[in-house]
Amino acid sequence: SRNTFAGLLNAAYKIYKNYFRYSTGRGKSLQYNEWKACNSRSKILFFELEKSGKVTFCSKFSKKQIINNPEFLKLCKRLNSQARGLSINETIDALKIVTYIGIPAQSTIVQILLQLIRKEVNDLSLHEIIFVDFLLKNLDKNPLVDALKIALPLVFEAQLSLKMNRYDAIHLADLLHYATEKKMSDTSLNLIINSLDKVIDDIDVKTARTIVRSLYGNKTSLSSYNMLLTNCWNVLAQNIDQYSYNGMEELLHWMEKKYCKKQTEFYHEDFVDNCASYIVSKDCGFENGNWILRKLTRMCHVNLPLIDYLTDKIINDPKIGETCTPSLLLAYTTGVANADYKPAGWDRIQHILSNNLRMSEKELIEFPWLRLALNFAALDIYSPELLQHVFQEEFLNKFLSRDYNFLDNLQLLLLYQAVLTLYPSYSGPLPPKSMIEKVIAINGENINHFPLQAALEQGMGGSSYVWTKLLTKKRTFHRVAIADKDHLVVLRKGGYPVALNKITKTNATRTFVDDVTVPADAQLILVLCLPETFFNQNCKRLRAIPSLTLKTLESMGYIVVPVSLQLWTLLPEYEKIPYLMQNIKIRCESMEDDQARFVH
Repeated sequence: SRNTFAGLLNAAYKIYKNYFRYSTGRGKSLQYNEWKACNSRSKILFFELEKSGKVTFCSKFSKKQIINNPEFLKLCKRLNSQARGLSINETIDALKIVTYIGIPAQSTIVQILLQLIRKEVNDLSLHEIIFVDFLLKNLDKNPLVDALKIALPLVFEAQLSLKMNRYDAIHLADLLHYATEKKMSDTSLNLIINSLDKVIDDIDVKTARTIVRSLYGNKTSLSSYNMLLTNCWNVLAQNIDQYSYNGMEELLHWMEKKYCKKQTEFYHEDFVDNCASYIVSKDCGFENGNWILRKLTRMCHVNLPLIDYLTDKIINDPKIGETCTPSLLLAYTTGVANADYKPAGWDRIQHILSNNLRMSEKELIEFPWLRLALNFAALDIYSPELLQHVFQEEFLNKFLSRDYNFLDNLQLLLLYQAVLTLYPSYSGPLPPKSMIEKVIAINGENINHFPLQAALEQGMGGSSYVWTKLLTKKRTFHRVAIADKDHLVVLRKGGYPVALNKITKTNATRTFVDDVTVPADAQLILVLCLPETFFNQNCKRLRAIPSLTLKTLESMGYIVVPVSLQLWTLLPEYEKIPYLMQNIKIRCESMEDDQARFVH
C-alpha cells in the first residue's frame, strides 16, 4: 500500500542522514545540509509522500524490500522522466539515495544520473567531487563509473587553488584527506598543508585526527608537513582523555608504523608519554598496557611509570606473570630490558617470570624464543630450562631455517657469548661449534668507516697507539650487536699511552684483541662508537642488546668506553679530542674505584 511504501522510504531516508557523510568521519555532509534547504524537486523520490503528510518511520524494512516494491519502481520511472530538469545538487541527492538502496550501476536510472554528473563535472564544488567519488565506491565497475573515477581527481586537482576555502580548517582537512587518498602531486598537497599552517589555531581534536590520518596514508615524506604534524600531535596529546582506549591505540599505531619505516617526523614524545599515562590513570590492565609498551619499545621510547604500573600488576597478582602468554611475556621483558631499568620488587619479579607456565609451550617454533632468552639475559635472568631449549641443535636447525633469519643469527651469537661470560655456572647444552662458525660467517666483516679513528690517534700520539677493527679469539664478534667501529688502546697508570706491538697475523683482515701484549701496570681499553639506533629516543638510555654486549666485554676483563655517534657528530672539531680523552680517563678511574680487573 501507499502508506507501507511511505514507511519504507522514510526508513531509508532516516538512514541516509546518518550514513552519507564524508569518509573522514566528520559531521553532516554538505549535501545533507543542502537537502534540508532546497525545494521539493531535490527530494523527488519522496515528494508525493511528503506532500501527503503520511510519511511515518518504519525501520524494519530491508533495502531489498524497498527495491522490489512496485511503488518504488514507479517513483524511479518518474525520476527518469524528470531527471534532466534536476540541478546538480538534486542529481547528487538522487544518486545518493539510489546508491544506498542498492540500485545496480548498470540500471537506467543510475546511468542517467551519472551522465548528468559527467556533463557538469567541471562545475562541481570540491566537496561535491569528494562526495560523488565516495558514492562511486558503492557502484560496480562499468565504463561510466570508471571514467568518473578518473575524471573527478583530475578536476579536483585542476580547480583546487581556485575553489579551496583557505580559512576553514575543517574544509581544508577534508581536502587533504582526499588529496592523500588519491595520491595527488606534492604541489597540491603543499598548497593544502600551507593553508592549514595558517589556520593552525582553529584545528580541534577531530580535525587534528583527520590530518594525522591523512598524512599517515601518504606514502612519501614532505618536509612541508612537519610543523603541521607537530601541532596536530600537540592537540591530540592535550586531549588524549577524549579518546577510548581503541581510539588512543589507533593513533599510537599510526605513529609506530611510520617510525618503524624511518619516518621519524611522526614521532611525538609528549603524545607517547600521554598514551602511557592514559594506561596508568585509567587502569587499563596488564594486557592493554603491555600492548602499548610494545609500541613504545618499537619506537625506542622509555616510560618508567608505565613499566612500574605493569610491574605492580604482576607483584599484586603473581598469576599474571606466571600464566601470561609468551607474547605478553616477551613484550614486558623487551620493554623493561630496553629501558635498562629494574623496577622496585625486581627480585620477586625475576622469580615470577622464571616460573611462567606458558614457557613450556616450546612447540611454538615461530615464537622468538631466542629474543626472550636474550631479554632475560639483559635483565640478569638465566633460565636453565629456556637456555637448554634454545641451544638444542634440533631446535636451532628448525628455528634458523626460517626466511629472514639474519637477526635470529645475531641474537644466537650474543646469547651464546652472554652465557659463556655472564653465566659460567650453566652446564646445559651449547650450540654446535659448526653452527656458531656459520653465524660468525653470516655476520661478516663489512666495516669500512671509523669516525673516531683520526681523533683517537691524534689524542693518543699517533697510529701506533691505536688498533682498529678488532675481534676476540673467543670466536665471538664483540661488535655483532654493538657497532662496527671499534678501537683498542693501552694506557699505563696515570693515563700514559703504550705503543702496541706489531704482531704477525695469519689473516691481515683480522686483528685479535687477545694478541695484544699488555704491560703489567697497564690497562687495555676498547673504544666503541655506538650509532643513534642503539639508544632510546627520548632519554638516550642504551638499549638492551648493546647494553648486554658491553656487559659481556667488561666481564672478559676489558675497560669499555662507549661513545654516542649522534653526540660525536654534533661536537665542534676542537672539542672532539678533549671529549674523547676525558671519557677514557673517567672510565679508567671508575674501573679503578671498582677494583677493575687488568688484562695481563
